Amino acid sequence: MSMGVKLSKLLITSYKNKNFVISYDDNRANEIEYIEDTSLLGSIHIGKVKKIAQNINAAFVEIEYNLKRQMVYFDMAELKHLIFADEKEHTVLHEGDDIVIKISKLPIKNKLPGTTANLSDCEVLDQILEKKNYIKAPAMLYVGSKDYIDIVKDRLKYAEFDIVTDIKDIYEGIVEFFKEEREDLLGRVRFYEDNMISLNKLYSIDTLFSDSLSKKVWLKDGGYLYIESTEALTVVDVNTGKNVRKKEAGIIKLNTNIEAIKETARQLRLRNISGIIIIDLINTTDKSEIDLIYHTMKEHLKEDRLNTVAIDITKLCLFEITRRKRKPSLEEVMKL
Repeated sequence: MSMGVKLSKLLITSYKNKNFVISYDDNRANEIEYIEDTSLLGSIHIGKVKKIAQNINAAFVEIEYNLKRQMVYFDMAELKHLIFADEKEHTVLHEGDDIVIKISKLPIKNKLPGTTANLSDCEVLDQILEKKNYIKAPAMLYVGSKDYIDIVKDRLKYAEFDIVTDIKDIYEGIVEFFKEEREDLLGRVRFYEDNMISLNKLYSIDTLFSDSLSKKVWLKDGGYLYIESTEALTVVDVNTGKNVRKKEAGIIKLNTNIEAIKETARQLRLRNISGIIIIDLINTTDKSEIDLIYHTMKEHLKEDRLNTVAIDITKLCLFEITRRKRKPSLEEVMKL
């Protein structure tokens, strides 16, 4: 049975002066997403192509944001969807062309913001495209909505849920959005104000973040994960810990592997780990066990909104997974 994305409540609060959306299912945190304080994400621009990199089939485009010019990355695989400012048909992209693009990925580490040519989900596209006829590139045609509104919109694709926040302007912004778009959900958003106990204390936010930033993650049956991220990839080492008894060693190893991959799927969402992930499983040569581990992980990855793919389990019991990168990881956010 396909699980799909699970959530029953969104908690929107601050931790160390940064705002986050925490998704809960049955009172258990399933995902943490950082709320960007910029509207760059989702903004639409008329940009000028400055350089074509044929070796990576990409273009570097200059845009203007907050009165400053900056470069963004455009994948030329999207050329067929691209709108040119001159409205002529183009089969090839050239340096100097003016094109309409949307920011789809924020800059992460040393990577430029990513863009898309697909504007089909923009409700005011006609008005935006009209602007390009009398605005010189580079220029912004449309400011993206507040990041927390985009997060709420995205979650509504999967389910309806309660929203609790102790941040007044975010509460008012969501209420305004619901009044315009989803009046039926107004009763499900609540501003939390209790002088006796803070939202942080009520939901043990400090503990959640401390655990989600720790390299060691304990499993219920005594095993643990050790999570180490590098520039190239993230390694998750699975250990039985103290939970080893000779007579039941085989069963314990399988149970630990199964428990480990379920928790790893959750940790990817909590920590927003992306790119290449290698899970160093407890060694087994039993094909039926390997198949069970693989298919169990595939099911649990269905809970992830981001494109996350279980690739393969090698003969050395290394489980390779890839996860799409859209925002900085939790670890990176806390260093900002």
